[in-house]
Amino acid sequence: MENIVYDIISWVGLTICIGAFFIKDVFWLRLATLVGCSLLFVYYSHIAIPQGVISNLLVLLINAYYLVRFASARKKAQAQSQAASVTAAKLAAQPD
Repeated sequence: MENIVYDIISWVGLTICIGAFFIKDVFWLRLATLVGCSLLFVYYSHIAIPQGVISNLLVLLINAYYLVRFASARKKAQAQSQAASVTAAKLAAQPD
């Protein structure tokens, strides 16, 4: 029974990773690959195949790094947008 669970995990992970090739948005592409490789990492860890563990761990870490960078850039852009709107509101409120 335990092996069936790990087989299902591997098929779901593989399906997500293959499905990621059809995603055009970079954020969702990286997120799907991160989830798929996480599942495959669990599977390869269970069946003790070092190449599978290492390759999926590397892809997982690379995608996690770029997702963190994406989130950081998005947060920075939102902060700049808010600062610009506050400045515009202050300028609009000044008497002529």
